[in-house]
Amino acid sequence: MPPRVLVVEDDSATREALSKVLIGEGCEIDIAVDGERAIGCLANRSYDAIILDIVLPKMSGTDVMEYIASTRPETLASIIVVTGLEVAEIRKLFPTVCETLSKPVIPSRLLGSVRRCLHTSSTNNGNRSGASVA
Repeated sequence: MPPRVLVVEDDSATREALSKVLIGEGCEIDIAVDGERAIGCLANRSYDAIILDIVLPKMSGTDVMEYIASTRPETLASIIVVTGLEVAEIRKLFPTVCETLSKPVIPSRLLGSVRRCLHTSSTNNGNRSGASVA
């Protein structure tokens, strides 16, 4: 089964670029344009990786991570934070996230991060499907 990835990004250009790269590598993706929709997706499905922006409408990416920490803390290790904010500060707040990437995201760095995230989650607690990115 292809890896299932949730892309949480409010900027349409960034969201489309991330989605295009992931679909090109055979990922199945769901999209959330704000934090509330991300939580709705997380309540209904499991994901092998979550690409999460921090500055979002309605509910921030930090709020989404706090929700995940309180409901399914093992999922924190599947999060790749993509942000225009200071990456070191995000790592201090949530040291268990898989990766943090600065915007603009370079496609090869995104794919490397997704591969590491999938490997880490399958090693630590078994990912949804044993999925991997080509």
